[in-house]
Amino acid sequence: MFALENLRKIILCSFLFCCCLFVLPVYGSSPTDEVILTRAEYNALQSKLTMLDNTINEQLTIIDELEQQLNVAKLSTTEQQAELIEVLKSLNEQKALLLEAKNTLIKQEVTLTAQRDSLVKAEAYLNMQTNELKKVKAKYRNSQILNAILGASLVYVAAKD
Repeated sequence: MFALENLRKIILCSFLFCCCLFVLPVYGSSPTDEVILTRAEYNALQSKLTMLDNTINEQLTIIDELEQQLNVAKLSTTEQQAELIEVLKSLNEQKALLLEAKNTLIKQEVTLTAQRDSLVKAEAYLNMQTNELKKVKAKYRNSQILNAILGASLVYVAAKD
């Protein structure tokens, strides 16, 4: 906005300077203080001044429109920057949540690995116990058979005597 005001001042000063350049040679070249214009010259000069005034007004209008567009652009940029900051905050929150979820998954994986190892050891122990139980059952069966044979032998020996 400051730059546009400076631009407006520069245009106005340039216009005044140009007017001085055109007026001074006419004023200094004439030996008399009075300038006499015909009606046609006066009308032409008046037309040019009106056209110049209209041009200045159009340029001022354009400058005002540009200032408004600049203000809208600044506001839009500020709003977009605020939205981008919100999006960045949201992304950072999501990143933090994802990291937390990843850490949780890693902990669960460690726990599952420990449980799997424990289950493997338990299965090995159960297999060992099952083999021991089979051996004990086989010994028990052999012992029962041996007891039956010994019992039958005893009965035979007792019956023989």
